[in-house]
Amino acid sequence: MKKADKRTQSSGSWRSRMLPARIREITNMEIAVTGIVACFLTIFYGLNLFNTFDSTVLQVIAVIRFLGSITVVALIAILRNNFPLWIAYIGALMELTAFVYFVGFTVNHEQVVFRLQEFPLIALYMSWLFPGMLTKLTVLPVLTFTIAYSQLFGPAIGTEHHSGVLNVVSLVFFTIVGMIVGSYVKRNFKQQIEIDTLTGAYNRRALGRRGDMALLQGRKQHQPVSVVLVDMDGFKGINDRLGHAAGDDALRGLVRHLERSTRKSDLVTRLGGDEFVLLFPNTTFEEAERLMQRIHASSEHSWSFGVATANPDDNLSMVILRADRAMYTFKRERTMQRD
Repeated sequence: MKKADKRTQSSGSWRSRMLPARIREITNMEIAVTGIVACFLTIFYGLNLFNTFDSTVLQVIAVIRFLGSITVVALIAILRNNFPLWIAYIGALMELTAFVYFVGFTVNHEQVVFRLQEFPLIALYMSWLFPGMLTKLTVLPVLTFTIAYSQLFGPAIGTEHHSGVLNVVSLVFFTIVGMIVGSYVKRNFKQQIEIDTLTGAYNRRALGRRGDMALLQGRKQHQPVSVVLVDMDGFKGINDRLGHAAGDDALRGLVRHLERSTRKSDLVTRLGGDEFVLLFPNTTFEEAERLMQRIHASSEHSWSFGVATANPDDNLSMVILRADRAMYTFKRERTMQRD
């Protein structure tokens, strides 16, 4: 039993292990870029305060925007990775509002040039940081309205900085390119930080995020959520006898079998080494047990598994701990039967 205690303690503390450095770097990079943008805007709006304003309202707005950018820089310095990104979204909305005003409703040549250059960068930033649909619903209506208004009704018509067809095409083209690039980078980063590079299964970070979401949804909808812990039998022996390449092939083969045998709504993740966690939403203990028996019987690899179903007050690590204990019992019973 001492061996069992040691094993369950190790698996039960999986959530407390350090996340990969790449994950922390991605989060830090998002916040750092937001901070750099805020610093630039602070300088820009600070210098802008020395200009002459056409009205008191514009001067008050300039002061508010300068104070807002300073506030964002201060919040990032204080909160760091806890900085709420909805504040960054509000900041982007303010910049889009400035684009509409200066391009569509003024004849300020310097501001028009600056906003035309800035708009594709805003699209790139938002598509990288926020969901794609939210970015499209925010950026594209602003772009469409501003171009149409400035071309048909804006006060810049007939002036030297009126946007010609080439400028409009360039603005639309680089805005769309910026959104595509931002979305691609976001998807690529997400894949890198949620997919296990060896097996192609989801990794521990994906398990933590998606598992918490599944438990929360299960509680809200009063649906069962079952968790299975899988451990390959004799994996160390495979590495010792046949080499690590054979061990890697065995892990990949097991993942392929598990993914082919489960539903699209299920989650197959690699916890570490030769341990895997399967997450079954809307699945009772009995259903998960029967499913795993069928998967186990049809597998060419030798492995053990344990099933646990979440209680209303469970967190993910508690369910995995119970599945780990059940798996060890399964493994011990099979060993006793062979002996």
